[in-house]
Amino acid sequence: MFALNSVSTIAIKVVHYARTTLVMVSFLFLFLFLNPSSASALESGATSHNTRLSITNQCNFPVWMVTTPNTNIPPLSDSTVQLSKGQSHDYSIPNNGWAGRFWPKVGCDSNGKNCAAGEAIPPCPPSGCQPPADTKVEFNFPNLGSTQPAWYDISLVDGYSLPIEIKPRGGESGSCTTTKCNLSLAQCPQNEIQGLGDLRVIKDGKAVQCLSPCKKWNYPAPYGLGKPETQAPGVNLCCPNNDVEGCRKGIVAQTNFVQMVHNVCPTAYSYAYDDQAGLHNCPTQKSFDVTLCP
Repeated sequence: MFALNSVSTIAIKVVHYARTTLVMVSFLFLFLFLNPSSASALESGATSHNTRLSITNQCNFPVWMVTTPNTNIPPLSDSTVQLSKGQSHDYSIPNNGWAGRFWPKVGCDSNGKNCAAGEAIPPCPPSGCQPPADTKVEFNFPNLGSTQPAWYDISLVDGYSLPIEIKPRGGESGSCTTTKCNLSLAQCPQNEIQGLGDLRVIKDGKAVQCLSPCKKWNYPAPYGLGKPETQAPGVNLCCPNNDVEGCRKGIVAQTNFVQMVHNVCPTAYSYAYDDQAGLHNCPTQKSFDVTLCP
């Protein structure tokens, strides 16, 4: 009787141990599945962003985001990124700071080449570089160890292509606020003053960009008039002489393009010295979310 009871006791312990082991293994697999360090493959679709800048594409088509640094600034490692609809990318902004601009290429092939718009710098398609009339976002991230502000803007100084938004994370105040431009290409002026006429860039019968008055004046044919900025009215449209107040009071502010931008996108840059409306800054540690087609 004693031996039988011992065997029964041992059997019960074995079953209990097996169940405990199974539970522990199940919890281990659950932990590994939920552990963020094991989910690096989900980076591009992440909804929680830990870097200083994230860009999300909400357009109904793929977009290739291009990055170029300011003078004497090293390029980012992720300088060109493809974003499908709903996809995000977190950029690796160095802790010691970085400054530059981002813009979208659209209508591209699977390699991000032969685009309808956005190939404004080499390497360009066989037909040549396209006008730089893309909606741009510009950032100047300070060294995180400094007390310098982070500067940012949406620039339509050369023109625009897609709607875009920059939103600071973690609250807003003063100049540190969301800036958004939701202009469509259907709103691009087709009878601009000063003889500039139609500002649209047409590709295969469809508008793909809207040139600014300055860019319409100085960009070569067939997209622009190809005239020098030093020649009137170009000197007042492009403001090459650093005459800030003269530029703000001149004819560029009277153009249909600038008035449209000021009406629809009052927190964006519409011409070279539009700082009062377009330039924003936040505290040093601030991070940002950019959305295409918000």
